[in-house]
Amino acid sequence: MAEGIDNTVLIGAAVALVVLAGLVYVYAHHLARQRASSDERQMVKLRRKRFADYEDARREYEKLRKKIETGNTVLIDLIHDLGDDFVGRDSAQQQIAFDEALQAVAAIRQANARAKVVVVLHTLGGYARPAHMIAQALRQHLEKTKGHHNPKREPRVIAHIPYIAMSGGTMIALAADKVCMNKTASLGPIDTIYGGFPTDAYNALIEQKGVLATQDVLVMLAHEARKYDQYAVKVAREIVNPVHRKPGKPEHYLADYLSSGELSHSQAISVKEARELGMNVASKVDETINGLVDARIRMINTRLEYETGQHDDPRGDRRDGGGQGSAGGGDGGDIAEQVIERAIRHSLRGLVRL
Repeated sequence: MAEGIDNTVLIGAAVALVVLAGLVYVYAHHLARQRASSDERQMVKLRRKRFADYEDARREYEKLRKKIETGNTVLIDLIHDLGDDFVGRDSAQQQIAFDEALQAVAAIRQANARAKVVVVLHTLGGYARPAHMIAQALRQHLEKTKGHHNPKREPRVIAHIPYIAMSGGTMIALAADKVCMNKTASLGPIDTIYGGFPTDAYNALIEQKGVLATQDVLVMLAHEARKYDQYAVKVAREIVNPVHRKPGKPEHYLADYLSSGELSHSQAISVKEARELGMNVASKVDETINGLVDARIRMINTRLEYETGQHDDPRGDRRDGGGQGSAGGGDGGDIAEQVIERAIRHSLRGLVRL
């Protein structure tokens, strides 16, 4: 009898296990179908976004701006057109310039002392002085309540970099309490470009050829470039937030290293490398910020506006004196003279690039 009971129990347990396995299979299949359906809906939504027209992208951008800039929060977004053939699409900037800097500085200056400033960067850099102005405005905002907030626990200026913020963009990010970067995002050195070349290039040329064998104008440009480098290092030391400091290194290690010219000007600095340099970096950007930048990029890419009389590259590569070279195919000497002439004019106007 005991043996019969044992067999019944075993059979019952086996049936229960089969039923349970069947339920688990059905449930797992149901979850898999739900996930597949959800993934498909997500991809359809993504495709619609990718191929949305300008107005759809603009509405998405405005909606996300309002979502970010709520309460006591100021949003500064420097999202540029990074296309190689710049033609003023959507009237977007391609670089950090004075008009955009003046608006940003005014917004930061007018914010109250307790305001949180969210800086969104998508840029390859631009002119040095406008970038300095924005970075200095951020540092001055933090000075309003100096000693009354912990920059690591309660950052009041946060720079977000979904994709890229090189040169002047990196300088602005360094002024923030915290930098948020996606894992594929990058920063860059903050050394200056004078007349199209770094100071080291002038120094190397003069050292190789000698002062007497080098054009007078290049020697003078080298002299000015060295002076501007000294100024740039001074500014970098002033604007780098103390929270970005590597233990065991001198106080200005980060500012001096990034502005020293030791790195190639276009060299990318990853999240990992930024941390190794002592920066206070988080390896994730909020999805709302990602969406804002993506919507702005779609606006730029879905609307093409040719500005009147502005078909040349507004970076200065072809304006200030027309096309480069002669009608007969271009003469190297003429091109060099135009580059030098343009460098002199830009230096006089303070248009030194980062």
